[in-house]
Amino acid sequence: MFGMARNSGKLSKFLTGCFFLYSGLFVYAQQDSLAHQKLQPVEIVGKENQSVVSPIPVQTLSRTQLNELPAIQLSDALKFLSGLVIKDYGGVGGLKTVSVRGMGAQHTGVAYDGIIVSDCQSGQIDLGKFSLENVQSISLSNGQGSDIFIPAKLFASASLINVVTNEPVFKDSKPINIKFDFISGSFGLVNPYLLIENRIKKKKKEEDAFLAWSLNMEYLRSKGNYPYTLFYGGDQDSTSREIRQNSDIQSLSAEVNFLAKFGKKAKLTAKFFCYFSDRGLPGATILYNLESSQRLSNQNLFAQIHYKHYFTRKIAYQVNAKFNYDFTKYIDPDYLNKERFLDNRYLQREYYISNAVLYTPFKKWSISLANDLFYNDMDANLLSFSEPSRFSCLTVLATIFNSTYFDANASLLYSLILNRVKIGKAGKDENHLSPSIGFSIKPFYKSPFRIRFFYKNIFRMPTFNDLYYRDIGNVKLNPERTNQLDAGITFDHHWLQRKISFLGTADFYYNFVKDKIVAIPSKNLFVWSMLNYGEVEILGVDVTCNFSYQIIKQCGLLISGSYSFQRAWDMTDEQSKTYRHQIPYTPKHSGSASVSVVTDWFTVSYSILLSGKRYTLGQNTLQNQLKGYTDQSISIGRDFKFKKVILGLRLEMLNLADTQYEVVRNFPMQGRSFRINGRFLF
Repeated sequence: MFGMARNSGKLSKFLTGCFFLYSGLFVYAQQDSLAHQKLQPVEIVGKENQSVVSPIPVQTLSRTQLNELPAIQLSDALKFLSGLVIKDYGGVGGLKTVSVRGMGAQHTGVAYDGIIVSDCQSGQIDLGKFSLENVQSISLSNGQGSDIFIPAKLFASASLINVVTNEPVFKDSKPINIKFDFISGSFGLVNPYLLIENRIKKKKKEEDAFLAWSLNMEYLRSKGNYPYTLFYGGDQDSTSREIRQNSDIQSLSAEVNFLAKFGKKAKLTAKFFCYFSDRGLPGATILYNLESSQRLSNQNLFAQIHYKHYFTRKIAYQVNAKFNYDFTKYIDPDYLNKERFLDNRYLQREYYISNAVLYTPFKKWSISLANDLFYNDMDANLLSFSEPSRFSCLTVLATIFNSTYFDANASLLYSLILNRVKIGKAGKDENHLSPSIGFSIKPFYKSPFRIRFFYKNIFRMPTFNDLYYRDIGNVKLNPERTNQLDAGITFDHHWLQRKISFLGTADFYYNFVKDKIVAIPSKNLFVWSMLNYGEVEILGVDVTCNFSYQIIKQCGLLISGSYSFQRAWDMTDEQSKTYRHQIPYTPKHSGSASVSVVTDWFTVSYSILLSGKRYTLGQNTLQNQLKGYTDQSISIGRDFKFKKVILGLRLEMLNLADTQYEVVRNFPMQGRSFRINGRFLF
């Protein structure tokens, strides 16, 4: 169970790659955390970056950098991180899911303020539902992070995206903060946002003790009627100019937060979140089939609470609880059934509680024990629907050691999953032990280099769709099992009293996914089955960098970049036509870069996304190939201060070359567009 799933030949490939990594990557400029430097108007401030000493790769986007990126949704910002592929169906309202290091969306956990966002139906989180306006930072960690005082569920994914929202900060005796943003742009984009923060009570003698609440609301509307070029039969000379149809969206989200600090030892937060959306689902742009009338509506509400208490320097305790309600309605008025109409409705619920204890016997060594219990159920208006439910118990024992020259962490996760249904046969119950270990070494005291390594074994359960979806589901499915290996280096150095800073990391990784769940035809092309048929081997390199230069007191320069190479091969069957072919929608080469110039008068930013060719199906033929693309954006902004009021204005040009490209075949992305962002802070 704990061993690698492939023979020694695979291990030799990994070790060989490590040798070339260490011998050749010292010439690369790379980074793991884009948040290494903070630009406070024009002052670049350096501080110790925990992701540099971490045994696992961690990439972070701070609030400062999010302000400079052409992003209004979580999915927009994540595109600038290495090793990550966003599957985007186009436009603001298009569905957006993420795959990290070629392992699929179901292997990537998404945490919102430290508690996992779940979808037991499909296992894929639509990243488009999360706004960036109230986000303080976004981090992506591969393997197991350095923080062990967390719920057990955060240990249960191959990769983790952690979204941290803003915590109220009240300057001087000011009891209230107000922020209002308004974004408007091409193709009917309207996006107002309101934030109110209020400090209810503060102890005069204790700065860290106070009670506060906040409310933020956001409305998003886009017609999505952008133009694109339709090619007839792939002939570049036979084209027509069309308008994207049924790509509109309207959404409303609101979030209420309560924060209570009881000195430096205890903290309580509570959150209530609601999201409502109605969108069109545009069809594939196939000749004579350009119109679509399918609609998707979603209602998502959750309430969560977090309490943390440090009883002594050695002992701490935290509890987390959450209730999640998710309702989805899918309508297809042109469906070819007897009624000539399809109205499917799905309801998911989750009940979740987590307890964790941290023990620190020595200053540099800590041990944690966490237990999570959660219950998921699902209902639908489908005939003879199984009405599945799932009870899960996760327990993790973890330890971490930190010193000047050596950092290490290890964990052992035990998972128990029980499946039940009201109608039919339930999926198999599962239990699994998942070990993880990592370390980083600083070879020399004054050296800016560190070397790191981690191994993690993890699995993902079949979703309710995999197990029970009509005739396709298969209750005999096994979990997908994944082994991850990573070896890398980090470099962090400053010159001229921190006026010049450079941070970089490079990681060589090997992932192997066994019992991959795939859909294959059974009786005919219209009746498919879910089977544990697949095996995927992934070899890759992630390289990122960050450079900052305080040119003069009134002007600073920030440059960041990332590059990712992924060789993700289907290793299922040597006799198959897809054997050793790149898995669908995974480019071998991808990257991004951004440049920002910040002055006392204005801020100018340029960014570019690059992706190599991809394949839409498992067989890597010319017919299945999607061309690579670049997407460039530029922005300019300025803040105006009037006593206690700040007014900001930002102009953006997206896809400035008006490049037509597709992330998913026959779903063209938006061409050149414009956005204007007005901001008011009081």
